[in-house]
Amino acid sequence: MNWDRLVAQRAPEIHGWLKATLPALEQMWAAKGLIYLSNGAPAIEQIPIARLRQAHADAWEEPEEALSYGDGGGYPPLRQEIARRMAGRGVSVATDQILVTNGSQQGLDLVGRALLDPGDIVIVEGPSYFGAMQAFDAYEIGYRVAPADEHGLIPEALEPLLYEEPRPKILYTIPTFQNPTGTTIPDGRRRAILAMTRAANVAVVEDDPYGDIYFTPDPVRPLRSLDPDVIYLGTFSKTLAPALRMGWMIAPEAVLRLAFWSKEGIDMMSDRFVQRAVVRTVENGWLDHYLDGARAFYRERRDALLAALEREMPDGVTWTQPEGGFFLWVSLPEGYSSDDLLALAVEEGVGFLPGSCFFPEPAPHRGFRLSYPSPDSETIAEGVRRLGVATRRLLGA
Repeated sequence: MNWDRLVAQRAPEIHGWLKATLPALEQMWAAKGLIYLSNGAPAIEQIPIARLRQAHADAWEEPEEALSYGDGGGYPPLRQEIARRMAGRGVSVATDQILVTNGSQQGLDLVGRALLDPGDIVIVEGPSYFGAMQAFDAYEIGYRVAPADEHGLIPEALEPLLYEEPRPKILYTIPTFQNPTGTTIPDGRRRAILAMTRAANVAVVEDDPYGDIYFTPDPVRPLRSLDPDVIYLGTFSKTLAPALRMGWMIAPEAVLRLAFWSKEGIDMMSDRFVQRAVVRTVENGWLDHYLDGARAFYRERRDALLAALEREMPDGVTWTQPEGGFFLWVSLPEGYSSDDLLALAVEEGVGFLPGSCFFPEPAPHRGFRLSYPSPDSETIAEGVRRLGVATRRLLGA
């Protein structure tokens, strides 16, 4: 077969950043005894395995219901639980405004199907989550990168991007404990950004995987709590387990209707058996209590990473101070590349994702992502020690 003739022109072979960084990443993944400091999954110690096992057993109590076709929008008790949890974060939503998805990643694809045509423009934060760009790439779109600082997206830098031609359709943002930087947009900036996007008629897509992993006394209210036109994506991947593939979308009716019918054409519905198991896992306030312990666990891991960076990094290297989530962003001095650092780091037995992974166009960047859910605190300390050696080699310090 001549597959070159048959493959769709729009089918992305591989995201641009991965083409550029794949050789270095393959070298890292093949290294023996390497400590990897960019894992985006919850710590295995924090996945409630026994609770999930029991919940899946309980889901067999009604096998005829669990294993048949059902409501394409999602299992009603699960949508009710999601609505209850969202109310606790300041978002009032009816169950029929919620679409259960196969993780928030499917939500990103459904946004693309509903809103994007070839040639459209999406604004992303610089840096941003590469998985969102992988999802949007399938729709043959272009990007603009909005500058961000230690407080997240900068409204004054965003505003002119909203009016450049061709006019953008979407602002994609992770405003709370952002991936990859760990930053959180403060309330004043959030309100300014929403006012700007409304005036420019640009849709805001809020990706909120980490909102429940906060180290402050109170949770951060989502953008959706300030504006009912925000398209909100949530997930249980970071609070329960990523393999469950249970997420949700909250959106205005015009978008949700299109997303619903798109999902019907993709997979008809999310796994009804797993939806029931998730309800039985989180019901009666269990998840709220469980997250208290998870937050303390991740706070301790974050503190271990911050202490190691203070101890091991040479002068001129800076990093963010996350108040929740899984990540922080390290910046080398101007003129240095985290791609070059990765090659030295692998020689020292430590790995991470360089900044070039988090921008639409592949180019060297001085920043890179570190995470703290895993490995354990002692291994984090050893990994950062190795990273410090590599960094001093790069800087000649």
